[in-house]
Amino acid sequence: MGYESKLYIVDKIEEKESERKRYARVVAIYDICKFGAFDGLFKTETDCYIYADDGNTKILKDKYGEPLKEANITDVIKYLEKYKESQEHYRRVEPLLSLLKGFKLDEWDNLTVLHYGY
Repeated sequence: MGYESKLYIVDKIEEKESERKRYARVVAIYDICKFGAFDGLFKTETDCYIYADDGNTKILKDKYGEPLKEANITDVIKYLEKYKESQEHYRRVEPLLSLLKGFKLDEWDNLTVLHYGY
């Protein structure tokens, strides 16, 4: 068994007065599966939480108990472009790259990519 990952593209919405983390609305989820090549791209612990599919359960940590980590969408795009040029082909990279490039960042409040291991 390997370490599998999902990437949540989220829009951080608001600051909650009673909590330390703010809510982030999930815009898209991408299952990148066993892609172990992120090389520290997701190193910043996020300041937000998302809700699980049930709409009630807050997700603050991944399935391994690690806090959710985030990366700037522009940094993820740059990383994936570099990966495509220098690494072995992985069929899930190109669709993810296309998805991320499709966002017009000026139309969103605070678009961010969260890493979730499972």
